[in-house]
Amino acid sequence: MKNFSSKGIRFSGDSIKSCMGFIDLVDSTKNTITMDNLESIRKYYSTFINSISENVKSYGGKVIKNIGDCLLFYFPKTTDVNNIEVFRDVIECGFKILDKRYNINQELSKQQLPPFNYRISLDYGVLDLALVGDYSQIDLFGTTINLCSKINSTSSSIPNEIIIGDNFYRILNSFPILLNNYHFNNHINYQITESNTYSLYNIKRKSTFGLDNIEHNVKHSFDEQQQLGSSTTEIKKNINNNKRIILVDDEEDVLFTYKTFLEEEHDYNVTSFTDPSFAMNYIRNISNFKDLVIILDIRMKNLNGFQLHQQIKAIDPTIKILFITALDILDEFSTIIPGISNEYIMKKPVDKKIFTNTIQKILKK
Repeated sequence: MKNFSSKGIRFSGDSIKSCMGFIDLVDSTKNTITMDNLESIRKYYSTFINSISENVKSYGGKVIKNIGDCLLFYFPKTTDVNNIEVFRDVIECGFKILDKRYNINQELSKQQLPPFNYRISLDYGVLDLALVGDYSQIDLFGTTINLCSKINSTSSSIPNEIIIGDNFYRILNSFPILLNNYHFNNHINYQITESNTYSLYNIKRKSTFGLDNIEHNVKHSFDEQQQLGSSTTEIKKNINNNKRIILVDDEEDVLFTYKTFLEEEHDYNVTSFTDPSFAMNYIRNISNFKDLVIILDIRMKNLNGFQLHQQIKAIDPTIKILFITALDILDEFSTIIPGISNEYIMKKPVDKKIFTNTIQKILKK
């Protein structure tokens, strides 16, 4: 791995949405303590780093850095959430690492070195980019990195198995072919805060011939799609271009009014909820938050708008949220939710033209 120079770090202000992962070498400290020479320790760690880096690279991934006995990597092509092949590659990259572990451990045994056991965690989300060293190398930061790291370092990660976060699972859940070839078991709910948990899944192949089946099914699906002709392509294009609105307000007449405004002015796909809990369950199952605005009332039963905002942003901090409230608290908003601008707040009752124009502007951001 490259060592970063002492010139420092420069945050670019840019971010991407992508798959990333951590691979930790389990019990490496305990194992290296038993080694009586520096050369053995170097051999042990270099074998780990080089073998993992080679596998990640072969599946389109990039290893960013090693943190002690842990490697951080990401898959740039997964910014396209409609590309089933790149997401299949992420999963198969993890399984290939586990498959090759047996042969690597045989070689380590010949050199009288301890075997490798891995903790592998994968997730999807916003990755903040920075330039390090001489500003020619990329580093990654942000909540997705922190969460995936915590998942990896806790007891929730089982050695020599793959644990994925809920954000990654929701992407995979949009591809029926992948669901047919893998088992996803809800392994545990990771406690983020007292009131907020994050689902984790253990993933296994359904067949020992999983990779061949998946590649065949993916190709077959693509061939079928091409045979359907240009009319299907146009339909799919129109579906993908639909702008989506989620309304959450405990007053049904208010929801009816907003929905009427939106459907009269624009061809939006509008979904409404009077129960914030039902809304959260629906949002958790969305695989792509592009072209989406969530509109929240503040004063609601069970969950108020501020609590709902916090839980939604924990799923994906880039989700666009518009508050509409009868409360006269616009001046205090910046202290309640730091960083939110006035364009994401409206006061009841709303003007139809201002309401629809505001949503149109937010969708274009």
